[in-house]
Amino acid sequence: MDPDENTYVRDQNARPDPMLTLGTITVAGLRDILADLPGDAVVVVATEGAGGDDCSPLADVEEGWYFPVTGESAPLGRDGDGNVHEPGPHDLYAVLLRPTR
Repeated sequence: MDPDENTYVRDQNARPDPMLTLGTITVAGLRDILADLPGDAVVVVATEGAGGDDCSPLADVEEGWYFPVTGESAPLGRDGDGNVHEPGPHDLYAVLLRPTR
């Protein structure tokens, strides 16, 4: 099923637990932040690593499930093994920004 057709996903997660989203940016917030930036700027994903920042250009954006407790994610719909994730109470419907590495 195309994620655009899966309204259950969006409806179910319309109001995620605020404790799981403290200090996070929503899609609307990200649009506002990026609105005044140059369109030809490269987007780089950075995380703090042991030797400083670990940076990589953004390669892909996708909808999926994010598990804040473990920091892992799962795709919407069927995964590579044909399984479908059944969302639990702490799973967040999210936009995943995938780095090149």
